[in-house]
Amino acid sequence: MNARTRKFVICAVVAILILMMGAAAWGQAQCPSSPNYSPDFSANESCLFLNGNTQGYPGFYPAQSGGTTVLRLTPNSTFTASSAWYSTPQPVSGAFSTTFTFQLYGANTSDGPADGIAFLIQNASITALGPDGCGIGFGDSASGCTPATGGITNSLAIEFNTYLNAGIDPSNNDVTIQNCAGTGANSVDPTCTVVGGVNSNLPITMTDGSIHTVTISYSGPSTKLIDVILDNVDLFPPTQSNPSGGVPFDLTTIGLSSGNAWVGLTAATGGGDDNQDILSWTFTPQAQDAVLNQNTQTDLNFPNASGNNVYSYTGQLTSPYSTPTIQVQPILISQQACDALVDVNFWPARCFVYEDAEGTGVPSSVLFSVTCPSSPGGTCGSNSDPDFFAELGTVFEYSHAENPYFTYPGIFGFLNPFPGWLKGAGPVVDEPCTAPATGALFQSNQIDQFFIDNGTTKGGSKGTGSCWVATYDTPGELWPGIQITSPKFTTYKLNQVVTASYNCNNPITSQPSTSPVGPYLTAASCTQSIGKQTSCTQTTTGLSCTGTVPTNKKGTYVFTVTAIDSGGNQNLDAVIYSVH
Repeated sequence: MNARTRKFVICAVVAILILMMGAAAWGQAQCPSSPNYSPDFSANESCLFLNGNTQGYPGFYPAQSGGTTVLRLTPNSTFTASSAWYSTPQPVSGAFSTTFTFQLYGANTSDGPADGIAFLIQNASITALGPDGCGIGFGDSASGCTPATGGITNSLAIEFNTYLNAGIDPSNNDVTIQNCAGTGANSVDPTCTVVGGVNSNLPITMTDGSIHTVTISYSGPSTKLIDVILDNVDLFPPTQSNPSGGVPFDLTTIGLSSGNAWVGLTAATGGGDDNQDILSWTFTPQAQDAVLNQNTQTDLNFPNASGNNVYSYTGQLTSPYSTPTIQVQPILISQQACDALVDVNFWPARCFVYEDAEGTGVPSSVLFSVTCPSSPGGTCGSNSDPDFFAELGTVFEYSHAENPYFTYPGIFGFLNPFPGWLKGAGPVVDEPCTAPATGALFQSNQIDQFFIDNGTTKGGSKGTGSCWVATYDTPGELWPGIQITSPKFTTYKLNQVVTASYNCNNPITSQPSTSPVGPYLTAASCTQSIGKQTSCTQTTTGLSCTGTVPTNKKGTYVFTVTAIDSGGNQNLDAVIYSVH
C-alpha cells in the first residue's frame, strides 16, 4: 500500500444506522426487484444502502461531463473506503449477469491514482465495509498494506486494481477474482486469488479518465464459471486447456442464504486517490453474456433449478460489429401464454416446449431477450450503430410428449413441421420481450436452419438483437418446390438411356434474401426414389440434381422426388412413365 499508517474509521452511529435501515426498508417496496440504474443514478437512489468512512461518500453527484447523476464511491481524497449494496438480496446461485460503467479521474496526490473498485457478492451484511487503501473497501491483507483483519466475510470480489502494491498486485492495472477460505474474511492477497482469476494484460488503462464498461456473468450451478468482459474484450476467454472460458468458482461456498446474496460495489483510496465514479449499473438474474466473433459459434448454457443444462443459446457474427458483447436472458413462460403472444401475427403457430426447463419437472416455453450492454441504449443495433448481423439460435432437449402436435418431417406437403424462429421487440428498449399493450410482439420469422436432433433452431438477426422464440406450425412458410425435367410422362424403349434431371427449389418465402422479414429457408436435400442419383449442385435458387432412370424392364414406373428444406418441411412430386 502507498502508506503504512492510517485510521480505519467507519462513520456509523447506531441511531443513524437504524434510521437508514428503516428508510431503506420503507423504500424497498418501491424498488425494482434488481438493480437497474440505467442510464444513470437519477432514480431509485434510496434502493442503495451506502456505507463509508468519509462524510458524504459514497453519494450521488453530477457526472464529470455534466447532465447525469453518478454514484461516487470515493472522492479524490486520501484514506477513504466505501461500499454500496442493493437493498434487496439477489439470486446468485443460478446464472446471472451484471453490467456497470465506471470513470476514474482527478488524482490529487503524487501517489495517485489509487486504489481501485470492486464488484462484490456477499452474504455478510448490508452494512459490510472493508479497509481503505489496498483493501479497496472489501479485503484485508497480511502484508501490512492494510489491517490484517476486517475483510468482508462470505464474499467473492472481482477487483479492478489501479495501484501497484509490491508483493500483492501483479500491476497497477489488473483485474483479479478474490475469495479467501470460502466464508472467511476476504483478502486482497495473492494467496486468496481464485485459481485462474487474474488478468494484468488489460486492453485499456482503467485510470485514463475514459468511461469503461464491465460485464460480469456467472454460468450457474452446472458449470460454475465466472467471466469478466471489459470494453468488449473477454478477460478470461476460451483456451485449449479451458474450452469453456471463464474462471471456475462455486458461489454456494460463500454461504448463500436460499441462493441469494447482497450485490454491490466497493472502492477505496490510500496515500493516493482519485474520483471513482459508477455511471450506470444493472443486474439481471438468469442472464449470461458473451463476446461474439465471426470465426466460431459461441454457446451459452442455461441450467435449470436442478443444475442440469437443458437448453442453450448460440450466436456467431456474420459481419463485424463494434460492440460484440451480447446479453441473453431466457424468460420461462407457459406454452399457453407464449402461444397467445405468438398468435397475434402467426396463428396457429405453437411455441416449442422445453423439457424440464425449470428443473422442477415442469416443462416450459422460453423467450430469449437479446441485448448488447455496451451498444448505445443497450440494444443490438440502433440509429447510431445499426448493423448487428449474426446467426442466432437455440438448442434444447426435445420431447414429443411435450410437443404432441409437432410432426417431423412433413409428408406430401401437409403435416409439415413449419418450425419458426420468430423475432420481435416490445416497447421497452432494453427489455425487448415486454409485450406491447396492443398489437403484436413478434413481427417476423427469421428461421434458416432446423434440426430435430438436439432441437436446434437458428436464424439471421437482420440488424438487431430483439426477442426470440422457437415455434412450429408457423404460417407463411412453404415447402420447397420441385421441378422434374426428366423423365417425362411418356413411353421409353426397353434399355433406353434416360437421364434424370430435377430441381428442388428454395421456398418462395425465403426470397429475396435481403428482406428483413423471413423465413430464410433453403432446400437442404433432394432425393429420387428409383434409379440412382449421381449428383446435386447448390445454386442460388436451390439444388439442381441429376441421376439415372431404370428402363431395364417393361412396365410402368413411378419416379418420385422428395425435397426437404432447412426447416424440415417436406414435399414430394412424381412422374409416371412406361417402358415397352
